[in-house]
Formats: sequence, structure tokens, C-alpha cells
Amino acid sequence: MKKSIFYSLLLLAISSCFGIKQEDYPELSPIQITVQSDTINAQLGIPLHYEGIRIQSEHPVTLEWAYGLPAKDTNPEQGRFDTRKVLETTSETIDCSFHDVGSFVLRLKADNGESIAYHYFRLNVNAGYDEGVTILDRADDGTSALTFIKTLTAEEKAAGEQELFVFDPVGGLRSGVSLFVTNATLSYGAGNQTAFVILTADEEGSIYLLDAKTMEVVHSSRMKADFGTVPREAGGEYARQNDMGLFFISEDGRVFRYDMLLGYVNEIASPYTPVERVFPGLTRSTASAASERYSFYFNKNTLFTRNSSSAGIHALNADAGYEIVNAAVARTQSSQQLYVLMGSTSGNGAYRIRNAQKAFSSSINNDSWGSFVNDFTATDLKMDMNSIMLGLKKSNDIYYTYDNAIYRWGLTTAPATVPAIRLPEGEEIMDIASNFMGVAAAGVSGPDNGEDKLYVVTYNPSRSGNKGSLYVYNVIDNSLLASYEGICNKPVKVIYKYRMN
Repeated sequence: MKKSIFYSLLLLAISSCFGIKQEDYPELSPIQITVQSDTINAQLGIPLHYEGIRIQSEHPVTLEWAYGLPAKDTNPEQGRFDTRKVLETTSETIDCSFHDVGSFVLRLKADNGESIAYHYFRLNVNAGYDEGVTILDRADDGTSALTFIKTLTAEEKAAGEQELFVFDPVGGLRSGVSLFVTNATLSYGAGNQTAFVILTADEEGSIYLLDAKTMEVVHSSRMKADFGTVPREAGGEYARQNDMGLFFISEDGRVFRYDMLLGYVNEIASPYTPVERVFPGLTRSTASAASERYSFYFNKNTLFTRNSSSAGIHALNADAGYEIVNAAVARTQSSQQLYVLMGSTSGNGAYRIRNAQKAFSSSINNDSWGSFVNDFTATDLKMDMNSIMLGLKKSNDIYYTYDNAIYRWGLTTAPATVPAIRLPEGEEIMDIASNFMGVAAAGVSGPDNGEDKLYVVTYNPSRSGNKGSLYVYNVIDNSLLASYEGICNKPVKVIYKYRMN
């Protein structure tokens, strides 16, 4: 991360071009910057006193600190600014406060009158619930809470700081059914907008919008009075300039959009309701593009998607004699392929896999099956409509749930019959997730961006005390990395809350 100004190299180049002897000129005094870590963590609004820097120079050095958001599609380790602000401090220990939550580029410039040296840091300004696994649970009496397992920094681990938090962010949270954290940060109004949404099936169908950086409530909505129903399951989002919408289905199988900027709900009419499931199709338009989550809805007869109230409906009907079992989206293919598994209605064990691509386009109002078809038979299929699908960049396979095990599906072939991961006896899988947006750690970059863990929340009715647990697996070899047993009531949703700017 250290970059030195090229005065010495420039002098050497000029000397070579014009025949000037380098010994005729004095050597410029260099500057050496040594740091303990390229990541600096600060608490929101609390003065930062940092002592991890050593500067060596034969002459007095003037320091300048600047920080700002990283350039688009870069991370702080790359040292490229989108915006930059010079700090008032000129001390090696920084000694100033930061009032914006997120991950920033922090640049140290050192000048001794002859040479200039730079060093770039990742500055994490923390507010408490910045990054970690977040679980929504629901007790037998309907009360709900969030369990947050914080991703600790190296300094926090060394200090033995608290990792597990259980809290009710809204005060009186009840009947929680789903969580969602936006994949986008939009510039809107006075600043960057983020969104953390809690959907509930309480008496009023309450929906809570939280600031994803601070976990403070921004807005609450009640949909039962206007639509006569309550939320059931969250899907994906549609986020563009001045547009930030979360799609979900209701208890009676209708499709709705929640505006994550303004906090209102509207119904997305469809002739294919009621639907039984919605899932966020996590995919990429190209191999290097950021992942996006498209909402797909399905019942036994039809699978469809619709990005907005004005966009056309892309619908795919099950083949004659078949009904839809489940569906998933390829994560690693650049052509955005949707794959649907269908089973014969005759019950003879015949199954069919079909694919489609046009469902991701907003310019057409219908869709058709692709050319791929794979017919096979199975006597004991380890998949049903309730299986939860999850795609990862590490593999072309899809992880999915069935009973108390997790299987892998190659999308073009028959689903596996032997589980990749089997949970301990008595544990019922409630939900799975990954850290698909990566982790905000120094040195984490590249196409995977740190996406390396599978999070599984379970419920064990035979466990004494709290019956909800979290199991963390390595997606490379499916090995168990950590377990947090009995940390919550009955979990209904798990997500990885990544750090946001």
C-alpha cells in the first residue's frame, strides 16, 4: 500500500536521456513509512488516537492525512478516492473524530522537502452493528428479536470484546418472518441511502426500515389495513437511480413491492397468483460484474418475474404432465441462466430440468424455455418446493436444503442423493445464507471478495432453553468452522450484514 514519489527515478531517467552524470547531483533523502496494520478501526464520533505508525527520515517531515469514499468498483486497499477530504491533524497519531459510518480510503502523505511518500489504509468507522451474522427469531408467544454475531476486528478480538448481541431494534417486535439488507447504496436526497428491512406477520402487517449502518429505525409501515394481508417471504430487489424496491409475497400468495427509500407498499398485480414461493435469484450479468438479486415467484404451474409495476411479466409454464418442484439461478455463468426442476404429475418418478435466459431482461413481456432439456428418473428425490436454494461463486453448484441436510445441485444434472453437509441429529434447518457481499477485511479482494462461509440456522425442539442455533461451514470443503448452540428462539431468517458506506 506504500507509494513513493518518483523523484529519484525521474532524475535517473533524465540523466540517461541527456548524458548527465548522476554523481553530479546529490541523492534525495528518502522517507520510510512502517505501519502495524493497513486497517485502522475507529468508533463513530469518538476521537481516534492511533500509534501504529513509524516514519524514518533524515530531515523533518510534514504530514498530511486525507480520507474519503473509495472510487466506484474499488475497495479501500486499492487506494483510489471517489471523494477526498484533508483532515486538520498533522500528527502521526491522527487524533481526530469521524462522523460517517463505513469503510474509507485513508491516505498518509509524508514530505521531507526532498521526497514525498504515501501510505494508504482502510479506515473502518464503526457504529456497533457494522458487520456480522444477523438472525431473526420468533418465540412461541410471537415476540421476535435480532441475534447479531459480530465479525470482530483483530483489535477487538485481542481486547476480548463482546461478539454476541441479542436486541429488539424497534421495541415490541412481533411475529418476524423475514430480513433483507440491500445490495445497493444509492445517493439520494442529502446522502447515501442504505436499507435493512424487517418483515413481520403481526396484527398490522408491520414492516420496519432501518438504517443498515447504525441499525436505527428510519420508518415503519402497516400493510394489513390497506391490503388485508401480511408479509410472508422476502425476495430480491430492484435498485437503480432514485429507485430502491424490495419485492416480497404475502400470506395469501400475492406479490408486493416495498419502497426502501420512501417506506410505502404497493401490490404488483399478476394473473399467476397465488404463488407459493419467492426466491432471490443471485446472479451476474458478466463474470466480473457485481451480483444482483432478481425476484422469482412460483407455484406448481408457473414461474414468473416482474421488476416493477410498469415492467412486463416474464412467465414460464410447466410442461404438460409436469409441475414445478423448485428453481435456481446460475451464479458463475455470465449468461444469467435460470434452471427449473419439474416432476411428473403421474408420480412415476420422471423429472425434467429446463432452462431460460430472457427472464432477466426488462425489455420483453414474455419468455420461453431455452434449448436445454434433461429428463431423468429418481425414486427418492432429495428436493421439494420448500428447499432453500443458495448459489456461490466458489462452485457452479447450488447449495439447497432438505430435511436436516444440505445438498448440492449442478443445475444441469439430477440433484444429489448424498448430502454435502448433514446437521447434528435433532436439528431442523430453518434457513441458510452466505456472506455473498464479502467481508470488510484487509487484503480481501478479487472475484470472490471473501465469500467463503455458509451460515445455517436450526431449531431443535428437544434442546433445553433456547432451541435455535447457528452453524458456520467453509464453502471450500464443507467443514464446520464454528457452532453457536442455543443462542436464540426459533430462527426464521439468517443473513450476513456486511459493512456499508
